[in-house]
Amino acid sequence: MDSKIVLNVAREEGRSRLKESYHNAPYKLTHYGAAGLTDHLEMIIMSASPGIMDTDYLHIDVCVKEDARLKLFTQSFNKLHPMKTGAAQHTDVHVQVGGVFHYIPHPVTPFKDSIFKATNVIHLAEDAILIWGDIISAGRIHMKEAFEFDRLHTQTKIYRKGKLSFIDNQFMCPKSQPIQKMLFFEGYTHQATFLFSALFAQELKHELDEILTAEYSDISYGFTQASAEVVILRALGNDGELLYDFLHMLGQLCWDFSMHKLSEAKNDSTVEQLKVQDRAEVTDKETEVAVVADKKTIRKSKVEKARGKKGLEYA
Repeated sequence: MDSKIVLNVAREEGRSRLKESYHNAPYKLTHYGAAGLTDHLEMIIMSASPGIMDTDYLHIDVCVKEDARLKLFTQSFNKLHPMKTGAAQHTDVHVQVGGVFHYIPHPVTPFKDSIFKATNVIHLAEDAILIWGDIISAGRIHMKEAFEFDRLHTQTKIYRKGKLSFIDNQFMCPKSQPIQKMLFFEGYTHQATFLFSALFAQELKHELDEILTAEYSDISYGFTQASAEVVILRALGNDGELLYDFLHMLGQLCWDFSMHKLSEAKNDSTVEQLKVQDRAEVTDKETEVAVVADKKTIRKSKVEKARGKKGLEYA
């Protein structure tokens, strides 16, 4: 089954509003909670299907327009059923100037013999902000299906101002890879990836250096600055819900930090505008004074000439 989800968000009257949406079976796109309670928009993707079946294809198209802010949620774990051919999902994201997009879906759970490819292409304007995550499970652990899936391929590309700034490419094939060993799952059953992309990513990295200092008994993680504009975190654990909550905690931290930076930039911009306005007023006054002085000089010159002419006449 071919399915499509379209989401278009714009900012009007100080709030982010839903301008366009489209979905077809088995998916539904609706407001997450009551609409209008926050300045940003919150939407949730729901599904009436028990999961993704063989040959299914889902295309998600998200556009966050200038200065708009969107948080997109999912309803439940994304289950990948047994397949012969495979299924795919493609996500296109465009975040325009001043826009913010937050998307951390529930974990993907591949059943035995499932084949799946997820491609994410994200285009960011120069100062746009992205908060992104994904979680991959080893499979139905309690059904003895850990690492029994056939192939799982996820690829995420982030472009800023049309230039590729980051790519994450993971291909997992348990039949031919030592997937439970070092550099893969390392004995854990779930892997999470968290991405933050913004012009002030380095400042966030410094904050994380101070905040993420604790060691967790059930989560192993590490993070680094992948480029000047991207911070990436990888985490391993044995509980999908725990990792999901962990990524959402990071997402909220990044959201709050971003709102602070945007507010700071807005205040700086207001101060600069006032300075420019003051300079313009001073310039106007200086020009006015100069014009008055010129007029006085001209009048004085005319008077002196007139007096000179009268003197000549008397002589």
